[in-house]
Amino acid sequence: MQSLPVNKGRVSSGRARAANRQRLRALNISEQPVVLVGDIGGTNARLAAWRAGNKGEEIFSKTFPTSKHETFDEVVEEFLKEPAVAQHTPKAAAFAVAGAVSNNRCAMTNISWIVDGPSLSKKLGIKVGILNDFEAVGYGIPALDDSDIVPINPVACEARAPKVVMGPGTGLGAAQLMWDEGQGDYRVWPGEGAHASFAPRGWKQAALNAFVIERFQHCEIEQVACGSGLELIYEFLQSDEVANRPDLLRATNKKSAADISSSALDKSDHLAVEAVDMFLGIIGAEAGAMALRCLAKGGVYIAGGIAPKLMQRIQHGSLLEGFLMRKGREKFHDILLQTPLFVITNGKVGQIGACAFATKLLQQVK
Repeated sequence: MQSLPVNKGRVSSGRARAANRQRLRALNISEQPVVLVGDIGGTNARLAAWRAGNKGEEIFSKTFPTSKHETFDEVVEEFLKEPAVAQHTPKAAAFAVAGAVSNNRCAMTNISWIVDGPSLSKKLGIKVGILNDFEAVGYGIPALDDSDIVPINPVACEARAPKVVMGPGTGLGAAQLMWDEGQGDYRVWPGEGAHASFAPRGWKQAALNAFVIERFQHCEIEQVACGSGLELIYEFLQSDEVANRPDLLRATNKKSAADISSSALDKSDHLAVEAVDMFLGIIGAEAGAMALRCLAKGGVYIAGGIAPKLMQRIQHGSLLEGFLMRKGREKFHDILLQTPLFVITNGKVGQIGACAFATKLLQQVK
């Protein structure tokens, strides 16, 4: 397949805007108050001190293994004692947590931690916001420059139109952004749509669906659209009869998602190439479905740690083909043709979003 087109006009104008913003930030950033930002997962808690702002600036960060700390509060207390942080007292905080947030509080799924915003706010004497991890990514999107994203379906974004962000990692996260006239800005609505049932396209995805159901009694989207999902797809492709695929005599072995990805990129394992392309097609299809649910003419953004590493295969078109739904109803295929699709390459978009949210909390204090 041909390489995907790039909207050069958008990129060049975006670079000019980015340069202007950088000059303004250089003038003003040192005068901004400091906020505390966190990215809290089941394995690691990453905390950082940032200068406030829509894109902000990181001052200092540190990663804490969750297994070495009984509570999240203990991690916060330890971080605030760091010399680089102690001299910059945070004025607000926002923590992005991999889990469902309710009433500014999250009881984490895979560890016993409770990340409690009201309790931390009282203890620290500042406003504290608890966000779902993809909610934080959503708040980071408006601050991104063209250098932070790669256009996959390079059509113009409609001003103030809904946006969607989703992406594979340990799981499959997703959120929607809706313009709020009262705030004059986007508001992010997190969700758990990745746990809906997988909707396969074509006979091979239908066979994958049956393979997963036989093992787990149910197949949800996340099970085939995250890191472990890529491993599951690769295992499924090896389940064919050797009579049909003689090459499987040499290929029946387990691989990690990272190994599958690298083998696909260097084309040393054709089954890995097929697995990655199927994986990208499934993610693209879900991105298209989310785009139709809210008519996301403001753009669909693929985030997470996996997609940027697979850009070489994405350029071959599997993600875009899944997104465009060519074999669906013509009217809705036409809508998707006019819906922008991007891959986010800035790995700190979640931290940028948490910083932006903490900045909003600062404005509420004023």
